[in-house]
Amino acid sequence: MNRLPLRALIAAAALGLLALFVAACGSSDEAPAGSKEMTFTLTDAGCEPHNAKAPAGPINFQVENGGTGAVTELEILDGETIIGERENITEGLTRSFSLTLEEGEYTVRCNGGEEEDGTLKVTGTLKTKAGPEVEKAIADYRKYLIENTEELTARTKPFVAAVIAGEIAKAKQLYPVARINYERIEPVAESFGDLDPRIDARENDVKPSEFGGFHRIEKALWEEEDLKGMKPVAEELQEDVDELEENVKGVKLQAVQIANGANELLTEVSTSKITGEEERYSHIDLVDFKGNVEGAEDAFKTVAPLMEKQDPQLVKEIEKDFAAVYKALEPYETSKWPGVVLYGELSEADTRKLAQVIDALAEKLSLVPAQIAKGEGA
Repeated sequence: MNRLPLRALIAAAALGLLALFVAACGSSDEAPAGSKEMTFTLTDAGCEPHNAKAPAGPINFQVENGGTGAVTELEILDGETIIGERENITEGLTRSFSLTLEEGEYTVRCNGGEEEDGTLKVTGTLKTKAGPEVEKAIADYRKYLIENTEELTARTKPFVAAVIAGEIAKAKQLYPVARINYERIEPVAESFGDLDPRIDARENDVKPSEFGGFHRIEKALWEEEDLKGMKPVAEELQEDVDELEENVKGVKLQAVQIANGANELLTEVSTSKITGEEERYSHIDLVDFKGNVEGAEDAFKTVAPLMEKQDPQLVKEIEKDFAAVYKALEPYETSKWPGVVLYGELSEADTRKLAQVIDALAEKLSLVPAQIAKGEGA
């Protein structure tokens, strides 16, 4: 376990990151002209309004916490697929995301509330401007998703085999190899209902009886030093990863969703990875950290051409900030397992430097979804 003073320090740095990130993505001034502005308030009951209506087209969702500790996220679902969400909206915070929706009835879910799911009824005709550039962006990102899920499946197999065989040392060596692929595509993986929790939930995220996937095995490897009873967990992990690969092939995508995904990955870095909470037993958090940054960069690259004409300067600034993040990570890369230093080795100065470059990138990347919505909607 990391020393308490270091964890407290890092948590404070993460809160600073989150505050800047939220300020950037919570402003209604960033909504594209012509988009519908919708505000939802999180309460102990769930979401207000519980049932809402909107015209088809680009919608900018503002989600504010009205003073509840029970509900901290809002999801928009099409059937059982999460197409947009914002998490970690604690008391006093406001966050936003954009979607372009066609006619239909969507589910509004605020986990932890007393009420059942709400609805969002969208009416009218969606007048899209989606042309070859938008189609190319979606096709390119789908290709990226497929490549990473195929690699994830291939890299999980030898890890699972080592776990089943009880080979602790080998399983430890292989554990980080598959993690980076999953972290690159996490926003899309999260859209498939309970598939993400089955693969990637941390111990306190689910009921004890439901704790499985990568992190249950991580705990067995590093804390318990015993793989007894892990065979069914490993087998289920492989089945879930295989299912994810199949789901990704047919997932519906919008360009603005891809931009939201890049945004979510940076949120993962600022609220989870930089606190050392994700890989609490192995402490390979910087592997996940880098995977999130790489996934955010690739998502951004696919949609960047859609905003080249309207804001080429922002595109250049974001590209420059991604380069700055990678440069900041270089000192922590090593030729030894797992390819980066273990998280507990970071000093106060280290975390401060990483916080600064993430601040700069997150603030600008949060402007992208609303910009992309201009090209997808009326």
